Amino acid sequence: MKRPILLIVDDECDIKALYKSIVNRHFDFDIVEANSIKALQSVLMDCAPDYVLLDLCLQDGSGFDVVPALKKANPNVQFLVITAFNHCKEKNRAAELGAVGLLSKPFEKEALVEYLKQMHKSW
Repeated sequence: MKRPILLIVDDECDIKALYKSIVNRHFDFDIVEANSIKALQSVLMDCAPDYVLLDLCLQDGSGFDVVPALKKANPNVQFLVITAFNHCKEKNRAAELGAVGLLSKPFEKEALVEYLKQMHKSW
């Protein structure tokens, strides 16, 4: 059986390493990474992720801008928005785009694990 693909989109290397560490302790996913919208476009040519951890503030734009490309690559993709900006505007936009939720930085690792379990259950 194919292992699910988790895409981590964040421009901070230490944050991506933290996410990978948490995910690898709890799940059996193939993990791919992108640190920008441009890098994400390249990644999507090679794979269609099942799950995405999506940072909003990327060096070349907003994480919200990549959601259509994610859905085009995999119409069933599930994504979690992770951001330091926890305002109603961001929460509403994440919900409109179909995110499973919005996780505010900083967060407890258990919160990330619970969101991933929720996403994985429906795979």
